[in-house]
Amino acid sequence: MRAALRRPETYEAIFGIAYLALGAGVCLGVAALPLVAALTLLADPLAAWPTLLVAALPLGAGIAAGFHAFTAARERGIPAPFHDAWHGVRRHGGRATAVWGLLCALLFVVVVDVLAIWATPWAAVIGPLLGVLVLLGVPTALLALAGLSRVPALPLRALVLASAWLVVRRAPLALLSLLVLAGWGMVLLAQPVLGVLGVGGFALYVLWSNSAAAWASRRDGGCIPVVE
Repeated sequence: MRAALRRPETYEAIFGIAYLALGAGVCLGVAALPLVAALTLLADPLAAWPTLLVAALPLGAGIAAGFHAFTAARERGIPAPFHDAWHGVRRHGGRATAVWGLLCALLFVVVVDVLAIWATPWAAVIGPLLGVLVLLGVPTALLALAGLSRVPALPLRALVLASAWLVVRRAPLALLSLLVLAGWGMVLLAQPVLGVLGVGGFALYVLWSNSAAAWASRRDGGCIPVVE
């Protein structure tokens, strides 16, 4: 450990990750502006939850931009988060919004079903199933957003199917991503600005690392082949 701390490369790696995380946090903050505006302007945000889902659509492009910056930095060896994030938005923004839109649609259906079965005998039967759908849908969307940069030639349908399979195949990584999201969510509730600009980039880096490891396992033959 002491020998590693004496090496200049160690500090360069630390500052590089911090710079990448800062850039990703700024990109996420820009993408979150519509959601922040909706939360601020709506008198009762919880009652207008469909509006919040619509306002959250740009988050897909923001997360994909951060993931693209991380991937480019690893391949090139030099961090350039703002340039790479902008390139990621231009290249993957449309597909990223489509992926995130599918997740928002899933959440819409789940919330509607929960409201419909609340305080009914069906809640004990359908409730756990809806919870499982959310627990699978969130990491699937994150894996798909990371896959936009790792496997750009993969069609959107095949990308989502491969991501869903990887979530099941690499369940520990998906569970870790959910834990990171839960911790990040608690920080956001307590300190929104710190959660987005401060912790957000580092949380995205961990989520991207988990997704990259899952996609690497597919290339190593750990996943069923997907028609591309």
